[in-house]
Amino acid sequence: LNMKSILSLLFIGCLAFAFVTFAKYSDGAVSVTGFNYQVELSLTVFVLLQLGLIVFSYLTIRIFSFIFSSKKRLTAFLQSRRSHKESLKLKEFIKKIITMDTSSLYRETQKYIRSNSEISEEILLISARAAHAESEYSARDECISQLEAIGGDEVFLAKALMLMDENRHHDALASLDQIKKKSAGSVKAQIRALRMGRNWEQVLLRMKDLKKFKAMDANAFHKVELESRLGVVTEPKTSLKTLIAIFKQSSKEIGQETKFVLAISEALSTHGEVSMAEGILVKQLDFYWDDDVLTLYVQISDSQSQEPLKNAERWLETQPRNAKLLIALGALCRDRELWGKSESYFRASEALFGSPEVAHELSNLYRLMGRSEESRRQLELYAERQVALDSKGSWV
Repeated sequence: LNMKSILSLLFIGCLAFAFVTFAKYSDGAVSVTGFNYQVELSLTVFVLLQLGLIVFSYLTIRIFSFIFSSKKRLTAFLQSRRSHKESLKLKEFIKKIITMDTSSLYRETQKYIRSNSEISEEILLISARAAHAESEYSARDECISQLEAIGGDEVFLAKALMLMDENRHHDALASLDQIKKKSAGSVKAQIRALRMGRNWEQVLLRMKDLKKFKAMDANAFHKVELESRLGVVTEPKTSLKTLIAIFKQSSKEIGQETKFVLAISEALSTHGEVSMAEGILVKQLDFYWDDDVLTLYVQISDSQSQEPLKNAERWLETQPRNAKLLIALGALCRDRELWGKSESYFRASEALFGSPEVAHELSNLYRLMGRSEESRRQLELYAERQVALDSKGSWV
C-alpha cells in the first residue's frame, strides 16, 4: 500500500470511531475509561483529539517512509556508481584482450580483484583468461574456482578451453560434462577434446550435434568426419563388424575420398573380406582414377580370379598410355603365370616410362621364369634408377 492509501484507512477508521462514539453518547460528552481512570471530554474536544491523532499518524508514517526510502535511494546510488565504475573497467580490460596485451591485463585484473570485494563474472573470466595466457595457472584456477561457485555453463566452457590449451583433454571433457544446456560452442569444444584424445568412435557419435547446432561449416564438418572414420578404420583393434558398419554409414562424399577408400579396403582385406575390398576399389577407380588405389587393388586381388585382370584390361582401353596401369597388368598376369603377357605389359610400360618400379617387376618376373641373368641385369638397372630418383627427388 502507498502513503495515500494508508492515510485514507486511518482517516476512515478514526471517523468511524468518532461516529460510533457520538451515537453512543448523545448528551454532548464522551467518557473515556482505562487503567482505573475515567475522563469525560466534550464532543468538540474529542473530535479535535481525533483530528490530532490523524495528523500525528500521518506525520509518523511520513517520517518512517522518508527514512526507509532514503536508505534505499542511497543503496541504489552506491550500487549504480559501483556498476558504472566496473563497466568502465570492463571496457578497458576488453580492449586489452583485443590488443593481446595479456601481461598488462593480468596485472591490472589481479590488482582490481584484490581491491574489490564484489567482482562480476565477466571480470573474473577475463582475469582467468589473462592469467592463463601468462601461464599463471594458480591465479587462473583461483578465478575459475570463484566462478564455479557462482555456476553457469559459460564458466565450464571457458575452463575446458583453457585446459585443452594444456593438452588436458580428459579434464576438459569432465568440465564440459557439467554443462547443462548444449550450445554450438560447447559441442565444438567437446569434439575438439575427443579428437585430442583420439577417441574417434565418440566423435562420430556426436557428429549429429555438430549438424544440429551448425557448429561447423560443411568443409570443416567433412574434414572431422573423414578424420574420425579413418581413425576408427586404421585402429588395429577395430572389429570386422565395426569396419562394415563404418563403411555403410559413411556419406557418399566420404566414400569417394581416396584416403578412406584405401584405408577401409586394406582393413577389410586384412580381416579376410577381400571380395568386398576389391569391390570398393573397383568402384573408386571407375569413379576417380588414382594410381595408389590401383596398386592396392593389384596387391590384394585374388590370384585365382580372372576378374581383376578383366577390369584392368577394361581400364586400359580408355588409358592405353598409362604406365602404372601397364605395370599393374604385368603384375596381374605374372601372378596368374601368364608369363608372355606379363612381359609384354612390363615392356610396354618400360617404353613409356622407364621407372625403377618396372625394372624391379621385370627382375621378379625373369627370376620366376628361370632367366637369372636377365633378372640380375634388371635388378642392377633398378638400383641405378633408384639412386637417380633419390638424388633428383623425382624420376624423369
